Amino acid sequence: MPEVARAQPSVQVDTPSPRKLRLPAFSRELGLAALTLFIVILFSILYPYSFMSVANLNAILRNLAFQGILAIGMMMLMVGGSFDLSVGAMASLIGVITGRLLTSWNWPAPLAILAGLAVAAMGGFFNGFVVAKVRVNALITTLGTLGMFQGLALLIGGPSVPFEARFAQAKFLGVQLPVWLMAGLALVAHYGLAHTRFFRQYYYIGSNAKAAHLSGINVERLQMLSFTIMGVIAGFAGIVFASRLASASSTVGRGAELQAITAAILGGASLTGGKGTIWGAMIGVFFMALMQNVLIISRVSSEWQEIIVGAVLVLAVALDSVMNRKRL
Repeated sequence: MPEVARAQPSVQVDTPSPRKLRLPAFSRELGLAALTLFIVILFSILYPYSFMSVANLNAILRNLAFQGILAIGMMMLMVGGSFDLSVGAMASLIGVITGRLLTSWNWPAPLAILAGLAVAAMGGFFNGFVVAKVRVNALITTLGTLGMFQGLALLIGGPSVPFEARFAQAKFLGVQLPVWLMAGLALVAHYGLAHTRFFRQYYYIGSNAKAAHLSGINVERLQMLSFTIMGVIAGFAGIVFASRLASASSTVGRGAELQAITAAILGGASLTGGKGTIWGAMIGVFFMALMQNVLIISRVSSEWQEIIVGAVLVLAVALDSVMNRKRL
């Protein structure tokens, strides 16, 4: 049987590394950054004391850390042409599992955290196996595991579980540790996607999985790995959030998956795959957190806040669809 040539797929991908492909992704990120800056300036004028206070800015950073960690993993998945609807439930499940190991079983904190992350890796691997090997659509797979993980979280933890490892309450330079953990994870993920040959293969998979397979890329293995990484990142987010609040809630992650997907799309990702950068995801997360903050300051009711956030998701997907049609 003749050997297949191992050349890179002859498809156009929006990987951030090649110089000629940087402009489209960068322009989209720059547009969102400009809009974010405009909102900051506008509300600094409208609410100079409440919005620009140090306490409020710290609150924005604290609130975006959980969503930011999830958005990093979601961006890596979406670059490869997949997404995961179970990340919020996974975060809740790992938070209560780790909390239960700490309180009921008296495990040392490092061992309990490692055990929680191991369970998260197995859950992510299960998602990846079903999607890559069994060939079940990622939407159906992760929608099903969302219910599984959420039910397990309620069975194991009930409404909430005390969380004794409170490392995430520490501060450095006046900023809580979760923000620094998010920034560190973003740096590592950015380096991986932008500067390593291994992770840059996800851009080819997201753009054309068949061409990537014919070029010698092990598509199934990389898909399973991406879901496993997403599971670990979701578990990590759940542990960090529970540590910050000193309590692990079985419902804390509800709706988090849609906000992570929205942030990633706003930051340059595409539902069809092959596009996006980690920095774009971070800009998207900051924009979402900023929107929620200004709605609270403006005393918009919680019902209207959900409507507006939902509208932003629809607009983000519509923008992605329009931009994809223009590229064809």
